[in-house]
Amino acid sequence: MTEQNAQDDIIRFIRQQHDSLSPSQRQVAQFLLEGGIDVIHFTITEIAEAVGVNSSTVVRAAQALGFDGFPELQSVLRSQFLNQAKIAQRMQVGSQKLMDYLSAEDEAEPHLFNAVLRDELHTLLDLPQHVPTQVFDRAVDMLDEARQVYIIGLGASFPLALNFGIVLRYIRPQARVLTPGIDPIAAQLIALSPDDLIFSLCFARYTRETLTVMDVGRERGASVLTVTDSHVSPAAKRADLALIVPFRLRFYSNTVALIALLDALLGALSLRYPEKTRERLERLEELYQQFHLYSGEDD
Repeated sequence: MTEQNAQDDIIRFIRQQHDSLSPSQRQVAQFLLEGGIDVIHFTITEIAEAVGVNSSTVVRAAQALGFDGFPELQSVLRSQFLNQAKIAQRMQVGSQKLMDYLSAEDEAEPHLFNAVLRDELHTLLDLPQHVPTQVFDRAVDMLDEARQVYIIGLGASFPLALNFGIVLRYIRPQARVLTPGIDPIAAQLIALSPDDLIFSLCFARYTRETLTVMDVGRERGASVLTVTDSHVSPAAKRADLALIVPFRLRFYSNTVALIALLDALLGALSLRYPEKTRERLERLEELYQQFHLYSGEDD
């Protein structure tokens, strides 16, 4: 699949290629065209059963459309649907997904809480397949080697970006979170240099301002690292390195896996500078005591 096709309207592209497919492959293509946003969470087996073909036919249909396999095609579909879907549609699909989990439970009285926990555990254990150790290690190097780290995450990603930035400053002070407010984010980039790093958290629907910050970083010669939901997302295409945490169609889309990944990055960095990190935390604790920051401390 060419990069240009990946950026274009994938639905239009499938329609254009429809007649070039075999009859069974056309059935798969038609299912994808008519399924709407629901198709992003169907497995190859589920699509094959719904269409009435072999699983290999689903794979060959994706390859006939120019993709390496069905996961790549599904990633492009996911990127487009999630980027375009309104909040109400996303919540509707998320609710349906939760109902599917419940219906699949083996327990006599399945409970939503248990179903969500099991699914979160599966996603967490599956994370190393999306973020191989060598990619993780390279991300740690990028965070470590930068003169200054600029962290950007807006919308639902802002609390995670803010917390990551707070802890990162304990390990290496040259880090700041780009924060919307009185001072425009553009003004906060005035000192950005080629020795710096843009670190973004960017998930569908991809915030335009986050993508613009990444563009500015590349134009200034800075390195760009992102945590995003797909290798074909707008954020991944702008980054030197992308850490992939698949997007979840839930009311609260930030998963345990995402938080664990950020925690692992901070842990790996702190282990590189254990003494300096300890000294900074001790000085911070002294300041907390001077300000009587916490209840129960002696006056």
